[in-house]
Amino acid sequence: MWLIARLLPSALASRVGGTLLRVLGPLQRKQGHVLRNLNQVLPAASPAQLRRVARGVWANLGSVLFEYPHLDHIVRERIVVTMPASVRARLEAGEPMLYLTGHLANWEVLASYLGRRGAGLVVVYSPHDNPALERLVQHFRSAGGCEYVTKQEALRRINRKFLRGRSVGLLPDIRVDSGPSLPLFGRGAPTTISPPRLAARLDYPMVPVRAKRIGPARFEVEFLEPLSAAPENIGKRAAVDLMCQFNAVLERWISERPDEWLCTKRRWPKPPRGH
Repeated sequence: MWLIARLLPSALASRVGGTLLRVLGPLQRKQGHVLRNLNQVLPAASPAQLRRVARGVWANLGSVLFEYPHLDHIVRERIVVTMPASVRARLEAGEPMLYLTGHLANWEVLASYLGRRGAGLVVVYSPHDNPALERLVQHFRSAGGCEYVTKQEALRRINRKFLRGRSVGLLPDIRVDSGPSLPLFGRGAPTTISPPRLAARLDYPMVPVRAKRIGPARFEVEFLEPLSAAPENIGKRAAVDLMCQFNAVLERWISERPDEWLCTKRRWPKPPRGH
């Protein structure tokens, strides 16, 4: 698949991958998770509308997969960037930040862009179960200059000495059963509160950032102002406050472009039996 994608121009590769998974994706077992997640996001949508958006979710994933061999070209020539003046000043000064994003559009483009800018980037991620696939993915990521640290290693390894002034990237839009249940689209969703705790330990501002697809293999990278907890909240209350704010940002992002959200894993708890 990647050999074929590498031989194609980036935009054509993106279209081919999107077309392929638009057809094959709904046949996968994960289709049930996609539809249930979208039903929470779009409660007024009909079954036909949900299936149409689900095909878009699979198409976006197909585009992401076929864009891997072109990450370097995409970041150099096929992105535009918008950011507040306060974030631009920090980035240009090389000050480290903790970036929060989601599996939206092409999150790999976002990491590759941030790895080349400012202080550099360490990404906390979940590796693929297949070692051969993991090596290939890391090969494509290597041009971005990021260092990837598994979630299992993150708490032990990530400190000021290890980071050497680099920023940190996290994708906390997935279910973390050990986390508190925080509001997301009107329903409690188990959510990690590790990002604000890590940001407090490092004294890094927490900056939401996302990639938006504006064409085949073409993206806008959008930064928001750093999140701030209410002054009266400290410790765990502050962490919960900040992640509630980020969930609200996620709601807006996903509502605007539900077909760009990779939602192939169950995000909300299973309903009680009989419901």
